[in-house]
Amino acid sequence: MPQKHGRLLAAAPFALVTLTAPAALAGGFELPDQGAEALGRGATFTAKADDPTAVYYNVAGLARQRGTKLYLSGNLQLQSFKFTRTGTFPDNPDNPETPWGGARFPTVSNTGGPFLLPFIAATTDFHTFDRFTFAVAAFGPSAVGNRTFPLGVQGAPASSRYDYVQSRSSIIYPTAAGAFRVTPWLDVGVAAHLVLGSFDQTTVGYTDAAAGLCKNAEYEPCDGRSTLTASGKTFTASGGVLVRPTPEVQFGINFRGPASIRALGDVTSQPPKAAPIEIRPGKAQLDLALPWVLRLGGRYIGMDGKFEVWDLELDATYEAWGSAQGEGPKVFIPELGPYKNVETTVLHKYNSTFSVRGGGAFNFEEFDGVISLRGGAFFDSSATEYKYTRLDFDTLTKIGVTLGAGYRRSGVAVNFAYAAIPSLVRKVADGDIRPINAAKGGRSVDSGDKPLPVINNGEYKGFTQSFGLSVEVTFDTLLGAPRKPTFGDPAYEDVDGAPAPEPKKDESADEKEKSEEKSEEKSEEKSEEKSEETPTRPPPAAKKSEFNFGPKKPESKKPEPPRKPEPPRKPDPPKKKPETKKAPDPEPPKKPDPPPPPKKPPSADPTSECKWGEC
Repeated sequence: MPQKHGRLLAAAPFALVTLTAPAALAGGFELPDQGAEALGRGATFTAKADDPTAVYYNVAGLARQRGTKLYLSGNLQLQSFKFTRTGTFPDNPDNPETPWGGARFPTVSNTGGPFLLPFIAATTDFHTFDRFTFAVAAFGPSAVGNRTFPLGVQGAPASSRYDYVQSRSSIIYPTAAGAFRVTPWLDVGVAAHLVLGSFDQTTVGYTDAAAGLCKNAEYEPCDGRSTLTASGKTFTASGGVLVRPTPEVQFGINFRGPASIRALGDVTSQPPKAAPIEIRPGKAQLDLALPWVLRLGGRYIGMDGKFEVWDLELDATYEAWGSAQGEGPKVFIPELGPYKNVETTVLHKYNSTFSVRGGGAFNFEEFDGVISLRGGAFFDSSATEYKYTRLDFDTLTKIGVTLGAGYRRSGVAVNFAYAAIPSLVRKVADGDIRPINAAKGGRSVDSGDKPLPVINNGEYKGFTQSFGLSVEVTFDTLLGAPRKPTFGDPAYEDVDGAPAPEPKKDESADEKEKSEEKSEEKSEEKSEEKSEETPTRPPPAAKKSEFNFGPKKPESKKPEPPRKPEPPRKPDPPKKKPETKKAPDPEPPKKPDPPPPPKKPPSADPTSECKWGEC
């Protein structure tokens, strides 16, 4: 009877341990990051956000995207993660069932293979709006969802089996978003995210239900395998602001709210060899939380007229995993074997994380399009303290270097990126993770209440490579019907009806030209005034002639002023500079100087119509 009771007790721990790993994955610690263009520049995109991945980095960036676009992207993640546990197998080497006893724990590695992170988005201004853009998208967190560690290594059970075995889980964010240009320098945007979680997890549990059932701690015949399949959904939202006070400077901020997921599903268990009884599937409930995420960014832009030649961006990201997870996810099992309403907390004690990222791009025109070369680097802080380090996710401190390139022509843009992300090696000597024994109420003790051995002491190494490829199509431009907007900053945007001002150098030259023109006009006016005054001096000679009557004098003053109609030539700068009209100015006083014809008296006025008294 005690043995049968012990076998019944063996059912519960499988479900409890099964829920440990998916909780960690769902909580997740995202690698930088989504989208090929952003990844290539060190995941710095919060202040740029000028392609449809703006729904992820900064939703306000949608506001400046004109036309109708389709965006397809995929980041292929290749992750290597190794763990070498400290110590030796506690089994008896003389027992034929445990010949590995006394041997050192072998190194275990992730064998999950490549994992694809897709990103699909479409944006449009409905070929109507100059200040509003709408978008729909579907994407997931930048995490590896297929981590797999073997059950056995080199003919011995894997030392990591009580911590983690396999996961095929995912989270997807179906999203609808909109952004609006409040002013030419200020954009705002909001997005609504449906959060869909799907979990498929396999783990190994340890059961020591009664004295004599398990010969020693971690006795392999007391291992049983369990699988959890569950799914859940929830909702969250995000909002962003993008500011570009000058053509050379741009700032961005984006906030995504927290989300709580309740995943419901089934637990199926395979009993251990030491307790070969049938265990019926049971229902399970997993409650976990995703953190709020804050992104900040600023960039400096090198412009050549309206063409962006280069830019440098610095971003910071904060993920509040500490407040979201607390001690860890909660597990509830209504009924499994003889147990009812089982509740437990899966220990993780995550820390909030921060990331600092720097990167940029250089753009130039070639092959009838624009080529972009990109680069960047980043630092991500650790998500766990040493003693809580586990295999369910790579929570180590990470650094990364990225490279990227792109080509844009006639409404089609193709981008490629590569990121090398090593995790800093961690050696844990004060671990606090132990197997769970449900026969003792979920405590980490054996049947005699002795603590089970620590299973997470050892060395952790991680290295992730990410390859990104994206294609973006702007249909308006591709079909030859681009619509020029009428709202924006003409200093760096192609805005219809608001021609951009000429470069500053031309403006200064034009101002100099105008000032010179004004000074020339003033000098001309003065010279004209002088020229008008000079003809009034000859009247004394006219007085000598008794035939020179007063009423006729105004007629003799007016002949030369025909030069005053010159002002219409003022707007013609090229003709003003070489103008030679200044030379004739002194002519009026010179006309009376030449000797008069023999027939005319010396005192006669050359401008007078009177001849020899015939007036």
